[in-house]
Amino acid sequence: MTTTANFQPPAGLADPHREGLPGYAYLAGLLAMLVGVGMYVFYRQTALGLGITGLNRPVQWGIYVANFIFCVGLSAGGIAISAMAHTLNLEKLKSVAVVAEAMAISFLILAGTFITLDLGRPDRLFFLMLYARLTSPLLWDVIVITAYLGLCSALLFFSVRPEMVEKFASYAKTRWLARLFSLGAPLPLSRGALEVNHKVLRILAIVSIPGFVALHSVTAWILGLVKGQAGWNTTILAPLFIVSALVSGMAGVILNVLLARWMFKIKVDDSVVIQLGKYLFLLIPVLMYFLFSEYLTVGYSGSVSHVAVLDELLKGRFSGIFWFDVIVGLLIPLVLLGLPWTRKPLWIGLSSFMVVIGVFTERLYILLPSLMTPNLPVAAIYEPTKAEWTLMVGTYSLGLLMFIAILHIIYGFKESRTAR
Repeated sequence: MTTTANFQPPAGLADPHREGLPGYAYLAGLLAMLVGVGMYVFYRQTALGLGITGLNRPVQWGIYVANFIFCVGLSAGGIAISAMAHTLNLEKLKSVAVVAEAMAISFLILAGTFITLDLGRPDRLFFLMLYARLTSPLLWDVIVITAYLGLCSALLFFSVRPEMVEKFASYAKTRWLARLFSLGAPLPLSRGALEVNHKVLRILAIVSIPGFVALHSVTAWILGLVKGQAGWNTTILAPLFIVSALVSGMAGVILNVLLARWMFKIKVDDSVVIQLGKYLFLLIPVLMYFLFSEYLTVGYSGSVSHVAVLDELLKGRFSGIFWFDVIVGLLIPLVLLGLPWTRKPLWIGLSSFMVVIGVFTERLYILLPSLMTPNLPVAAIYEPTKAEWTLMVGTYSLGLLMFIAILHIIYGFKESRTAR
């Protein structure tokens, strides 16, 4: 067994003696400033109310809720990648799994943040628990997201626990962190303790699979169980959300792996990125099939309200983002990922970025056209204000800052060089 005296960083972990990267420190500073601007706008929104946003009747849900659905999908998809690595014991994807878990935690927190922004009066959030009704899909979502955040945190902890114990036990000033990660086990960790850690990690990964399905299914049911809302009340909505979560999660993991390789010099081979690109290539046609099946059924149904929503997508106010998603978010990435000469990290990263943007636009055209095509003959107009865009940028800056902080603790922590 490796002892602390001759400890070498495991595969995927950066060298603890290397100098820090100034690049991501500057990036973190910029993100912190954007978060500060967002906090100021959030203060104004709390003081002045949702009147500073573009929300109105009947469009009571806007880009805050669209981003909530998007973040839940990215988080769920990211943890699905982690579960695949651990349950199938894919050694090549173990370091990728850590990045996926960090991404999942960050985006779950972002999902809760966007819902808080949409409330208008976050100080009244406790009423949700005080007057909770178990028949409400909104309460289901709160319960599932909270439980899933705990599950993701546990997955990340046990994924890095052996390496972090070895890493922190090598230096006097960080030995208390080693004891924290060891959970009371003697240092260094014995073979039996490592085997127990592996079993716990595998159990958590298996549990996370039905958790992933529940997480995005409940989010879809918030929309799908509204019987009088055209475009939402469909049985395929939950499976569609799950597939799009897998697609966006896979693309998000690829982007974050490339970002982590640049910032923290994580040892992830190009072959791993190429393999992830192949998985994404296989998932995109599945999402295309679900979208085609949904809108083909709606088009042939002849239902006036459903057809009105479809018209908004194909040739109305939302046709631009709909066809953008189809062409830029699906078709072009599918071609780039399928061509032999573009199966390189740069092209795979570009394709993944387009897929993520495409899934975000998908969330917009699933949510907004239904609200803007009401049953009553009233004008339904919604345009996000500068306050909403600013809070959106600030919230994503917060998420990226959390992601960098988590990976800094795991990969970029500078231990004291004072030996034991």
